[in-house]
Amino acid sequence: MKTSIWNKLVLWLSLGLLLFLNAYTFSHTASGWIFGIFLFLLFLFARRRFFLIEERFVTRLAWGCWIFLIALQIAYVFLIRNNVRYDAFWILDQAVEMLDTRQISPTLANNYFSQVPNNYGLTILTYWFLSILKLFGVPSGWFMRAVQLFNIAFIDLSLLFIYLFVCKIRGKAPALFFLFFCTLSPYPYVWAPYYYTSTASMMFACGAVWIWLCICHAASRQKRFLLAALLGFVCILGFQVRATSFIAFIAIALYWSLHRERGSLKNHLGPIAAFLLTALLTLAAWKGVIRHYVPFDTRDTALPVTHFMMMGTHGDGSFYMDDLRYTVSLPTAEEKLSGTLSVIRERLLENGFSGNVRLLLAKQLNCWADGTDSFVTENALCTDYNRLHTYVVGSKSGFLTAYSQAFRALQLLLTCIYCLLSFRKKQGDGMFLIALNLLGGMVFHLLWEAGAVYSIAFTFFSYAAAGEGLGLLEEWDFWKRRSPLPILAVSSLCFLASALFLLARKDYYTSQEQLASDFVANQHMETSGENGPPMKTGQIWTQTFETDKPFNVLDLYYGCPDTKNNASVYRLTLTDESGRVFYDGSIYGKEPLQDLAYSVQFEPVIPSGRTGYAITIEPLVQTEQDFLHFCSLDTSRVDMYPYGGLFIDGAPQGRDLCFRIRDLHIAMRASKKEYCLFALLLLSMELVFVFEAFRLVHQKRRPVA
Repeated sequence: MKTSIWNKLVLWLSLGLLLFLNAYTFSHTASGWIFGIFLFLLFLFARRRFFLIEERFVTRLAWGCWIFLIALQIAYVFLIRNNVRYDAFWILDQAVEMLDTRQISPTLANNYFSQVPNNYGLTILTYWFLSILKLFGVPSGWFMRAVQLFNIAFIDLSLLFIYLFVCKIRGKAPALFFLFFCTLSPYPYVWAPYYYTSTASMMFACGAVWIWLCICHAASRQKRFLLAALLGFVCILGFQVRATSFIAFIAIALYWSLHRERGSLKNHLGPIAAFLLTALLTLAAWKGVIRHYVPFDTRDTALPVTHFMMMGTHGDGSFYMDDLRYTVSLPTAEEKLSGTLSVIRERLLENGFSGNVRLLLAKQLNCWADGTDSFVTENALCTDYNRLHTYVVGSKSGFLTAYSQAFRALQLLLTCIYCLLSFRKKQGDGMFLIALNLLGGMVFHLLWEAGAVYSIAFTFFSYAAAGEGLGLLEEWDFWKRRSPLPILAVSSLCFLASALFLLARKDYYTSQEQLASDFVANQHMETSGENGPPMKTGQIWTQTFETDKPFNVLDLYYGCPDTKNNASVYRLTLTDESGRVFYDGSIYGKEPLQDLAYSVQFEPVIPSGRTGYAITIEPLVQTEQDFLHFCSLDTSRVDMYPYGGLFIDGAPQGRDLCFRIRDLHIAMRASKKEYCLFALLLLSMELVFVFEAFRLVHQKRRPVA
């Protein structure tokens, strides 16, 4: 074996850093401790039950979890009807255009693909997928939902690979618990419509870990060669989809260094050679694919790696538009590299040591502490709205947010427990490979651009570590020697605290009114409009939309080059299909912008059935210097809002204005019916925990016959 010093160094440093990052994030999560205890007890008792049932029932329960998970994901996609946003939309938009052009465009979406070549991988995979759908006659109107179903496949294959890994390492019962943990998590459902590299890339990382385990347990040399070759293919293809996929291979190499027997390298030369050869062949083939689909040079236009590191040195490390504009403004690759490096050095020196530590910690929280993975923002851009949206992105989204945040807190806490109880192991077992992947993902985004959605690619690794943490806690000798009385006490306390809290807060949730806002239509994309057509004097722009829901607020998005001295004036009207006027007012260029939106409120419009409406904009005073740029999105390939469109002087433009229609109203946080149902469900489940804990105490005290 390798020296124990090396093993302990890797093990202790990795687990120590992972423990610190998770503990620090856990201390900053926004979760209610009562609901957190409830979730902990739920998983504790569920895990114990899984170990008591027969193996055939474990398999049946696993199938049940899979069916429930997949069915709910598909239902969520078709009920929420969410459209993909930002970079993901440009990938879909470009893939649809490629069905006709067979090439990636350097000018689409404000030169997006000449600046971001790292998204060619998913764009080409999407194009191939849509080509198959087109071959089978699937209409283009289904493409948005089709790629989201494709995204579900990426998510669930990732989950399957980790499930199989845990099953191989720990057995069927722990694997079932991991699957059960994922099934009750909100994330596999709210991620379903996301479709981007965050979800697509994790399949390759999780697949790499599973293939590695298969190589370790392969019965024949020939099988090891084939699996190693497959691993090489997955390595390169995953890297092309998202560079973070390569973290899995770094983790595998580090893990192998701990467990490789001294002098055994020659036994591994064959599989290593197969891996490298396949990786090189795949890389060469992929370069040929890129040359085929990308007929332009991106050397001077592509954003360098240092650009994303530069964005990670500003504020909390989030996307920063001024940094993007700065990098794009530099004309050559050399200037882009030197310019971004110069900004990085300047910011790091300005921060100083303590400032840079605060920056790293802020980026860690940015990625992991929020607990929602931005599901409200990502699920808000929908073609139409229904009751489900009220609870996901609307006025009652707080329920799902609270559950997500409590779940994230429990996930982080159990991962901390895993790290603490794993320090006793000299080398770390198979689950240590999972921990290395999670650590790699966290450390990477300390150095890179940060964002809540970037935790997605590593969440299943975190879930596996969390499940292992709960298992180690149960197996701990100190825990085994203790009486189940503390569990009974905690269960009873949780039940009583929940009952008192629900009773005390009843009026707060069911009687106190608050200002609430629900979407009726949302055609707002922050990345749209920069290359849209300018409004000309004398033109009349009309955006149509349809709804059968009441509304009283219009948000219109626009850009203004100079708000201080802008003298432009525009007339804004809102009418229905019969010509009835609901709003008639003016927009002034001097008015301050609020989130780049001009908002108007009017008396509630209550449609009688599905009704068509029109937003009309007419310039009254406008010059080449004083004007407003009304943001719009090209819908000639993918229509984000099929219930209307933009017309200029009556002619359709194949675009949509950036607008939102909302229903602003006074409402309670929850109805009495909703509150009573939630209270009944929560207290009944907690009462089950009390009875289960009482049974354990009774079983412990019962004399052995």
